[in-house]
Amino acid sequence: MKVLMLFFTLSIGLSSALAQTLVDSTCKRYFAITDQLRQGDTLDPKVWNQLMNDKAIQMYIRDQGVDEGYIERYKRTMQLVYMPQNEALLQSRLKDSTKYWLTYILYQYKKNEAGMRAYLTNLEKDPAKYFNDCYRYTYAMLPKSAQKRATNQIYSIIPIHYDAHAENDYIVCSLLCAYLNDKNQYGVLGGHELHHILRPRIDYTKITSEDENVVALLEITLNEGSADMIDKKYMTNKDTVLLPFQRYFNTFFEEGKHLLPQIDSLLQLSAKGSTFTVRQFLKGTIFTGGHVPGTYMAHYIEKNQLTSKLVARINDPFHFYLLYNEAARKDPSKPYVFSKASVGYITRLRKKYSAALYSH
Repeated sequence: MKVLMLFFTLSIGLSSALAQTLVDSTCKRYFAITDQLRQGDTLDPKVWNQLMNDKAIQMYIRDQGVDEGYIERYKRTMQLVYMPQNEALLQSRLKDSTKYWLTYILYQYKKNEAGMRAYLTNLEKDPAKYFNDCYRYTYAMLPKSAQKRATNQIYSIIPIHYDAHAENDYIVCSLLCAYLNDKNQYGVLGGHELHHILRPRIDYTKITSEDENVVALLEITLNEGSADMIDKKYMTNKDTVLLPFQRYFNTFFEEGKHLLPQIDSLLQLSAKGSTFTVRQFLKGTIFTGGHVPGTYMAHYIEKNQLTSKLVARINDPFHFYLLYNEAARKDPSKPYVFSKASVGYITRLRKKYSAALYSH
């Protein structure tokens, strides 16, 4: 059994008109590795380390909070999934995807590889068209003044894991995530991530330490809730192109029902001087960002035809909560309504930090 040694080539699709670069070089490296693994060759640690040291992959790994042990398990599982001599063990593990989650994920990469290769080839032919489709979704949730093009921005598709992340001048999308979401609704995933890049924000330098956790909670709820209005409607249990775990809307919505009363209770205590971390506000969900309360609240804002009011003040996290309460009060299904105490507290905070809100 020979050891896998590879020389890598860079493959970049450039859209100069949009000052954006589509980078999929790590995917080409990954495919070179899988071609060899299918021949029964083992993976040289140096080859793996070269792949993992890519800037976009490192950025993604940091955001996911995984350690070196996880990366090592990922490498070993990759060999198990792709090497033909491990087929019997692979089939055994696929019977329990919960217990062998990495095996399941890497098998999805293996199963969908032909489609993924064709997907990347198509993107490389006309990245400008792809970005235009993404921006079309992004702009639907931005006021005219914020409908700009991201400059010097890298859209990197990486061949590990199954999520997406926006940070500074990077959008990093896992290939499995990008491929299946674009197959389901072309451009919405990129539209969601571009919204994170372009949405105007509250000026955190003007927020005092005594209020920073509450404002952070409100901000992450707005940040994910407004972006989720772009793509989560296409991630329901009916969207069978996606893998079951990628159909986030129903999960976020159901958890939101239970989370809002808790947030309300802690906001009331915060108004009286108690301090809670963002994690404490979100206790009970494994999702650490604002997706769960954000998706739930945004659903009712859209359902009750208040989206234009949200877009007009897309930088205002206080407004998001107050607007949700307006929607909840008028909705016939009677979703959770925040208490008068919490609404009063949020209103006072909004007045206190009016100077921190950027105008459009």
